[in-house]
Amino acid sequence: MAEQRQPQLSKRGAFRFRCSKEPVFYRSAYEEGEGLLTNISTDGCAVEWATNPPELGEKILLSIELDGEASAVEAQARVVRAEGNDFAVRFTLIEPHAKGLIRKYFSGKLRGR
Repeated sequence: MAEQRQPQLSKRGAFRFRCSKEPVFYRSAYEEGEGLLTNISTDGCAVEWATNPPELGEKILLSIELDGEASAVEAQARVVRAEGNDFAVRFTLIEPHAKGLIRKYFSGKLRGR
């Protein structure tokens, strides 16, 4: 009889959406940069091809412009992973409205909208 596998619980508290390389802009205390989103959730995101990659632990302000939306999604974040020109952040301050936009926009993209 085949062994039944138990589902593993994720460490993540929010569903993560894969991205189709949406541009992201960020600013630290010293520099500005831009890159491309590779995935995003309401808790954080991953960025690749960063022009001025922030350092591990650095605080940044992210701005993500979503097609068809009147305003950009902004969030304060802390860098939790940094490898070459790629990095990942955990949002430290994001408005509930911005979380709603993330869910609506990226779930719509999953459905082909």
